[in-house]
This record gives sequence, C-alpha cells and structure tokens, in this order.
Amino acid sequence: MKKFLPYIVVGVLVLGFIGIIGYVKFKESPVQPQNTTTISDNEPYFDQNAIVMYFYSPNCSHCQDEKSVLTNLSKQGYRVKPMNILDHPDFAKQYNVEGTPTFISQKDGAKLVGFQEEAKLKSWLDQHK
Repeated sequence: MKKFLPYIVVGVLVLGFIGIIGYVKFKESPVQPQNTTTISDNEPYFDQNAIVMYFYSPNCSHCQDEKSVLTNLSKQGYRVKPMNILDHPDFAKQYNVEGTPTFISQKDGAKLVGFQEEAKLKSWLDQHK
C-alpha cells in the first residue's frame, strides 16, 4: 500500500485540477436559451398610438406564441401599443398586470389575459378599439 500512496496522491491532485478547470470553464460559458426568437420594439403590429396596450416580456413563451397571431392581425391593420414589462417593470405595477401576455384597452379599461387565438383576439380588439 505504501508504494502506491504517491500514485494515489498524484491521481487525486490531477482529478482535483481537472475539476477546477471544468468548473471555471462552465461558469465562463452561460447556457444559451433554446428559443432565440425575441420580440423587438419595431414589430409590425406595434404602434405607440394604439388604443390597446399589449403587456409582454421578450422571454415569455406565451408572448412568443402570440407574436405570430399579432403578425397575422397586423396584415389586417390591427396594432397594439407595446408595453415591455421586462424593460419597464413599473408598467406591470401601474396597470395591475400579473402576467404576460395581457391586453388592456385604454378606452374602457377592459383586460384580456393570457395567450389568445387569432379569432378571439380579433373579436376582442374590434370591441375595444
């Protein structure tokens, strides 16, 4: 056993060194999100003068799904006012928004919460514009 002791010590030191290098490399390269699609402030369905406010977060999966619905509706002339709660957390507090996506009409205060299919959102927008 005594003649293997130097080899065991060297082996433990090498494994420890490899572990430290692996830990440092892991910390330097953060995991990238799988969904790289983001919502930007210049989407075709955004209009700062729109009556309906659209509360969203660029990293919200339901907001990502809503993007295609809003893009289709924008081709028919529908627009929403962008309210990015990630960049402006005060928006959520000011308008009592508890989750995204949320649509709120400035005209009558009506609120529609959660992902909406195209037909339902179009009908709601027609009622609250």
